[in-house]
Amino acid sequence: MARKKHELSAAEWELMQVIWQYEDAVTVRDVLERAYPNEEKAYTTVQTLMNILVEKGFLHRKKAGMVNLYTVAVRRDRVLDAGITQVAERMFSGSFGAMASYLVNNRKLTEEDREQLRRLLDEQEQKEERS
Repeated sequence: MARKKHELSAAEWELMQVIWQYEDAVTVRDVLERAYPNEEKAYTTVQTLMNILVEKGFLHRKKAGMVNLYTVAVRRDRVLDAGITQVAERMFSGSFGAMASYLVNNRKLTEEDREQLRRLLDEQEQKEERS
């Protein structure tokens, strides 16, 4: 099955995680050196993936002399939100509560995880009470 234009493959996600860390435009070389400091991937592989990300609308590309400069076109939180929503819709009939219940009941949560969840739920309740 072909990936949809708005979805990221694992390799594309890996690169976007690096690119989102930069505040300014990046080159293929910048991303290659940060993502694969031990030369795990070839320059041309990273270049191809970044050009695919341009085609998919996740990056903008601008020529600067002999080099292409890439900038983020879609913020990380927007991509995360879309992905989480898609998982909830596809696997939990759109219910975030059912998804959260599954994660809580079927994953080994540390005490720190449980405390963080309690804190988040308390903060959410306080926000709703103020509204």
